Amino acid sequence: MNANGDQPDRVPWTPSTHNNPPGAPEPPGWQQHAEHAYPPRTGAGPEPGEGCLYAVVRWPARIIALIVVVPLRLLWELLRLIGRGIKFLFWDWFLHPILKGLKILLWDWFLYPVLRFVGRYILVPIGNAIAWVIVHVIVRPLAFVFRHLLYKPAVLLWRYVLRPVGRATLQALRFAWEVSTAVFNFLIVRPLSWLWRAVLVPIGRGIAVVWHHLVVLPVSWAWRNVLAPIGRAIRAVWRFVVVAPLRWVGRHVLRPIGRATAEVLRALGIGGR
Repeated sequence: MNANGDQPDRVPWTPSTHNNPPGAPEPPGWQQHAEHAYPPRTGAGPEPGEGCLYAVVRWPARIIALIVVVPLRLLWELLRLIGRGIKFLFWDWFLHPILKGLKILLWDWFLYPVLRFVGRYILVPIGNAIAWVIVHVIVRPLAFVFRHLLYKPAVLLWRYVLRPVGRATLQALRFAWEVSTAVFNFLIVRPLSWLWRAVLVPIGRGIAVVWHHLVVLPVSWAWRNVLAPIGRAIRAVWRFVVVAPLRWVGRHVLRPIGRATAEVLRALGIGGR
């Protein structure tokens, strides 16, 4: 009410995105957020994200999509529709019922009962009879023959013949080895060792002693007392009789003569400098 007690003046309602007409329910929250997030276009200015480059790229892309993509998409949809129609006509209505009927007619009603009857009343009894014949006529007689004519005689032969003979043979071979080693030791090894110790070693030692006293000692004494002094004397005589005079002649005669000859030739201009 106003100051005069009358009803308040009603303000005319104008549509907008933020108020509702009187008595209308409030819009949901997502619509209010959507209105706030995307304000309505007023028609002034380009759309958000649009510009010259966007327009230049958008129209060729739309033309290419209209010329290439849309016909290919329509062709693909047409092929899918034709395939579905062919499948529906030839498979669902024609081949599938025929194959299902043939399966029921041939397999369920004819082949399966016949094969089941043949297997149960013919093949199974024949197989059982063959198995009984194989077991009772072949396997068991062969097993009996093998057990009583091969296995048990082989066991008895091994237990009472081969194993004792093998043990006796091993014992005989061991005894022969021991006897042969003993005979070889007494007849060959021990005589040879005694011969080595009692004969060859003393003879070798005697030969070594004789060689040392008759050859080594005289030769060493002759070398030290005769040959070495003679060699020293010969070397001294050679040094004083031959080497020293030749050295004196060379130093005091030949070398001055050579120098004088070289000076004369150099003075005459014959020799080099």
